[in-house]
Amino acid sequence: MNELAKSLSEKEARQEEAHQALKKADQAISDANKRLRTLSAERRGVENRLAQLRRDGRRVESELGETERKIGQISRAQYLQMRRPAWQSWINGVSPGERTLETALLGYLQVAQVRAADDLEKQQADIRQVADETRTRSNELTRIQRDEEKSRTDLLAEKKERQEAASSLKREIADTQAELDKLRKDQARLGSLVATIDARLEKERAAEAAAARRAEEEAAKKAQRPAKVTPAPSGTAFAKLKGRLAKPVDGRIAARFGTKRTGSATWQGIRFRAPEGADVRAVAAGTVVFADWLRGYGNLIIVDHGGNYLSVYANNDTLLKNVGERVQQGETIGAVGSSGGDDEPGLYFELRHRGKPVNPSPWLGV
Repeated sequence: MNELAKSLSEKEARQEEAHQALKKADQAISDANKRLRTLSAERRGVENRLAQLRRDGRRVESELGETERKIGQISRAQYLQMRRPAWQSWINGVSPGERTLETALLGYLQVAQVRAADDLEKQQADIRQVADETRTRSNELTRIQRDEEKSRTDLLAEKKERQEAASSLKREIADTQAELDKLRKDQARLGSLVATIDARLEKERAAEAAAARRAEEEAAKKAQRPAKVTPAPSGTAFAKLKGRLAKPVDGRIAARFGTKRTGSATWQGIRFRAPEGADVRAVAAGTVVFADWLRGYGNLIIVDHGGNYLSVYANNDTLLKNVGERVQQGETIGAVGSSGGDDEPGLYFELRHRGKPVNPSPWLGV
């Protein structure tokens, strides 16, 4: 259970790392989306600018064509005026002064139209330059947007992987938590069993004490002497064995009483690692009061030592004693195994007094 708690802590730490990674991925995707929106808006602005420049170009080209047409008309009028004889102007009622004024006016119009054409050509050149720069920016924005979209696609793929990892960790944590909950229920189940056994033994002891008193009273009446009251067993004999109990198995200690299992739960006994089939021995003389399978503890044997002291031996491969049998200190009562779903062979040992677990280490001298 201690290993499960450690595994759960590690998985929860990894889950926190996964959540932080997801947070960074989400933030990066958000930033990428923001940049893409900005780029799209700028690109739309550039495209609109290009469209306006194309419209301006067409307008200037049209105006330039019209101006060139007018220049042509003026040039033709000047040419015709120069070719027209003076007498023809006189016949048409045009005086020499009017003809001179007409010539000057045509010259002025031609100069004005030429200047207008020059201005339009300059505008046309400016529009081409701005259009070229705008197209360059548009192409640059297209490239940047393409790179940003690729980066966003990569980020989404990375986020998907991290989400899958986080989901997998969540399932693992749920499984581990479920197993820990199961262990707590198993622990409560053993406590309930011990309480039931204690209550039954207490009744049996009370009945035996009452029977002994009645027998003593009857014997006293016959002998005409005061009745001697026999006290109930106090467990003094077992208490004197503290520090001298037999070791229940030859093996190394994997977990000690009181060490953390998970959350606020602690080990209520000692977990020994030992080879499968190794002898499991009674720590002191007593009577077997339970020898059966119990969920979470596998093949379980419990020995009553009197005075409300019980010793508990779990995960046995084989139970060699039956309920009601007397056993002596050091006598083999079972064989090491991994029953009850344990991963490795070993023995789980508890010592209880009045139903409550006590630290076995001072009693075993380990």
